[in-house]
Amino acid sequence: MFDLWSHAGVGTHAEAILARLRAGTMPCDGPWPADRVDAIARWVDEGMPE
Repeated sequence: MFDLWSHAGVGTHAEAILARLRAGTMPCDGPWPADRVDAIARWVDEGMPE
């Protein structure tokens, strides 16, 4: 388990989080719109700056 409010925790699991966001299985209250998932993908691609 990890803290979604922790930059280090999210960074460690970023690829898995992104895969779940893309699959629509995260967050538990429903899938995000494509533009928000794209924003996370850009953040991961840019090296996850703080």
